[in-house]
Amino acid sequence: MMYLNTTNLLAQIPPQFFAITPPWFWAIAGVILCMIEFFLAQKLKKSYKFIALLIGISAFITAITDWQMAEALGFDWRYVMYEEFNVQVMYWMGVSLALVIWVRPTLIKRKKVAIPDATEAKTVTEILPGETGKVIYEGCFWRARCADRVSKIEPNEKVYVLHRDGNTLIVTLEKMFQS
Repeated sequence: MMYLNTTNLLAQIPPQFFAITPPWFWAIAGVILCMIEFFLAQKLKKSYKFIALLIGISAFITAITDWQMAEALGFDWRYVMYEEFNVQVMYWMGVSLALVIWVRPTLIKRKKVAIPDATEAKTVTEILPGETGKVIYEGCFWRARCADRVSKIEPNEKVYVLHRDGNTLIVTLEKMFQS
C-alpha cells in the first residue's frame, strides 16, 4: 500500500522537476571527481596526486559560476537548452588547468635536502671575514662563508659544514668546532 501511494505521488510530479540542470551536473561531477581522489589517493603515483581533486573543485567553481550567471541574467534552467554547454566545458577546462598549474605545486610536499650536521669540507680559496670563498664538499665546489663572520680561513684548511643557506655553505674551522 505504501509503495502504491509513493508511486502515485511520483507520477504527479512533472518531468521537468527531475531534469538535471547544468549547475547540478557540475556539482555532481565535482563530488564524483573529489571522491575518486579520496578513494584512490593511496594508489596514485605522486605525479598524479591531487589532479582529480583539483578538477573536481573546478567543477564546483563551474557550478557556482553557472548558478550565479543564471541569477544575474534572470533565466530559469528548466527552459534552457544545452547549446552553450561547450562554453561551460571550456570554462571548466580552463579553471582545471589553472588550478593544476598554480595550486597543485603548493599541495605536494617536496623532500628537503638536508646536509648532515658537521660534515667535513676543504677550503680551496681564502674565506675573508663576512665574505664568501670556495670549498670542496663531497667532490663538488661550493660557495662557503664562515659562521662567525670575523674569522679568516686560509686555503687548504679542513672545515666543518654547519648548515646550508641557499647555495652557500656555512662552515667553521675544525679547531673551533672541537673546542
